[in-house]
Amino acid sequence: MLIKNEFPAIPIIEQIHITSMHSLFKIHYECGFEFPGETHDFWECLYILDGELCVSADERIYNMSQGELIFHKPLEFHKFIVNNPKGATVLTFSFSAGGPLTFWLRNKVFKLSQEQTQIIDSLLVYMQNKVDLINIETEKIEYYYLHPFSRFPYYSQIIVSYLCQLFLSLAEQGILSSVSSVPDAITFRNAINFLNTNLDCQPTVSEIAEYCNISDASLKRIFDKYAGISVHKYLLKLKINVAKKLLQDGGQVSVVAENLGFASQSYFSKAFKRETGFTPSDFAKNSQT
Repeated sequence: MLIKNEFPAIPIIEQIHITSMHSLFKIHYECGFEFPGETHDFWECLYILDGELCVSADERIYNMSQGELIFHKPLEFHKFIVNNPKGATVLTFSFSAGGPLTFWLRNKVFKLSQEQTQIIDSLLVYMQNKVDLINIETEKIEYYYLHPFSRFPYYSQIIVSYLCQLFLSLAEQGILSSVSSVPDAITFRNAINFLNTNLDCQPTVSEIAEYCNISDASLKRIFDKYAGISVHKYLLKLKINVAKKLLQDGGQVSVVAENLGFASQSYFSKAFKRETGFTPSDFAKNSQT
């Protein structure tokens, strides 16, 4: 008997898939709190439940308030300062993900709609209900909402389904927020763009300040304000991030060192290990396994 296929299979095109979670927690920060900044090889999101933050994301500065969400892409240097007198309550979650939507989410900040806010509200209620059923002993707040992963078989997938629903909603009808237009933020953005176009050399503070049409002291103040580190330390982080990508693509250590303006391969190797914990050769091997 010949079976006629009247209903052909139509494949599902998955726009984003979350493969793992690295942190998931809610916390209140007092006014004046300053997160010193970090980079890592996975995504991170901050959602402002209440209050205000001044957030740095590479060269971009955002003055974020209640209902806004920022995506920090992998290897993006990010930090924040709490400016609001009443502090700020923030939902933070970090994750590894793939799919075409991840490219679109880069460098994005959104003002959530009522419907999108309800997705996060439902997520928080669900997570808290599960957390209340178990005894959490760890002191690491970053893992607070991850503990039920090992206790409830459906928990992790339900969490991911909420997040994917939110991300897809943002892709369909998200409202974008703008970068800060205050003079210091514009100068910081110009300085970072200058550094990114001069990664093959070692520009001095005076050269960068002259490009931005400000004094050396003003440039140092702006980097301390938005990056929390010195100009040359920031430049080193930019070079190390580019070096990681070049090594992952099979670049030779000596060539990478030369292309990024390091005085010698030895100096590059020492700086790379200090920043990453690996020698360039070990990092390249681990990336290819």
